[in-house]
Amino acid sequence: MRRRELQKDQTRLVLALAAFDLAREHGLGGVRIPQIAAAVGVSPRTFNNYFPSKEAAIVWPITLLAGRLAARLADRPAAEPLADAIVASLAGQYGTSEVDGLPPGWPDEFRALVAAEPALHGEYLRAAAVAEPTLAGAIARRAGVPAGELESLVLAVVAVAAERAAVLHWSRTPAPQPSLADAVRAAVGMAVGCMTGSSSIFAAGGRSVTQPRRS
Repeated sequence: MRRRELQKDQTRLVLALAAFDLAREHGLGGVRIPQIAAAVGVSPRTFNNYFPSKEAAIVWPITLLAGRLAARLADRPAAEPLADAIVASLAGQYGTSEVDGLPPGWPDEFRALVAAEPALHGEYLRAAAVAEPTLAGAIARRAGVPAGELESLVLAVVAVAAERAAVLHWSRTPAPQPSLADAVRAAVGMAVGCMTGSSSIFAAGGRSVTQPRRS
């Protein structure tokens, strides 16, 4: 990535985190674009050069997580079953896990904010839709099947949807409750387990979920 693009992404991240912090403090309805711009020391016009709305700004860091998720899946042990690797990769985003450039615990806090603010759901779904093909590509590479297979994309969509369902359920469950990481682990495990069995392309046409990846 060129230096200018890196600088733009850094500015986007600063604006996004400022919008996120203000929304957590005041509620999404209590935040205006001039407030976000002032918190960063730029003009509202500069904010609008980067984001069309405060909702888009708050959700933007999800694009960073998409790339990290694909890398996390690629780094899982080669002999680990595919379903287990997907579960561990998604659940590993929560709890004490840190993501470069984001404050510790940001994924948990972000998902809790999305669950509490229905106005963020549309942008969140759009960001998830961008992440799904990236995850699908990582699944295909790990499984040793051709890129673009429908089942890889379906598996990615199902895994991301299960993660989202777990977050919403967790946010609405009174204490005591399991950690968010455990809730995501359980939901994604239920969702992907049935898709990576002996009848799936990952066993029949590519790498079996119980066999090492092809070299």
